[in-house]
Amino acid sequence: MSGSQGAPPPDRATLDRTDDYVSGHMNDAEAAAFEDALFAAPEIAPEAAFVDRLARLLAVFDALGGFANGGTRAQVDALRAAGARVHFVDLGGGGVPVTFPSWDAGTDIVVARLGVDLRGHGPVDVEVEAADGRPIKTFRDVACDPTDGALYAICQEPLARLAFGRGSTVARIIETQAGRRETVAVFQITRP
Repeated sequence: MSGSQGAPPPDRATLDRTDDYVSGHMNDAEAAAFEDALFAAPEIAPEAAFVDRLARLLAVFDALGGFANGGTRAQVDALRAAGARVHFVDLGGGGVPVTFPSWDAGTDIVVARLGVDLRGHGPVDVEVEAADGRPIKTFRDVACDPTDGALYAICQEPLARLAFGRGSTVARIIETQAGRRETVAVFQITRP
């Protein structure tokens, strides 16, 4: 944690109270007082706020079934309703270069909608590569939104920063039918 670098290590009583808090051995009133003190401590307040927000977002992710293989518009709406700060970009239907706009500081989730209708298609992968053709990541067996067939790529902000901080990328949607791979759409994505 960056805010506590150089600070003396916590004393035994503080460690014991922290253990009681984390393990659930405090009653509600004690836990609330401990949280108030934790969030007020200037040397760890930013880290505590980050961990708290991350824990809340992970609980929302878990309740929505995760997004390992794509999401849906309903899941995006549920994240917003839960208080997540969502940066949403519609990348259109592919085939033309598109700019992926930057997001504001404090964004929790970055969502890219790929406007293809994949309902009725066989297994679909999304292959992402750098502009020079180097592979970055392949998303296997992605699921489309059942209402419009679109793909919703839902990513936590730090991971989105890594993925889109590379400059230009190309995302290919590949369908496999009867052992043959066919390109359904190609997205050329640049960053400002």
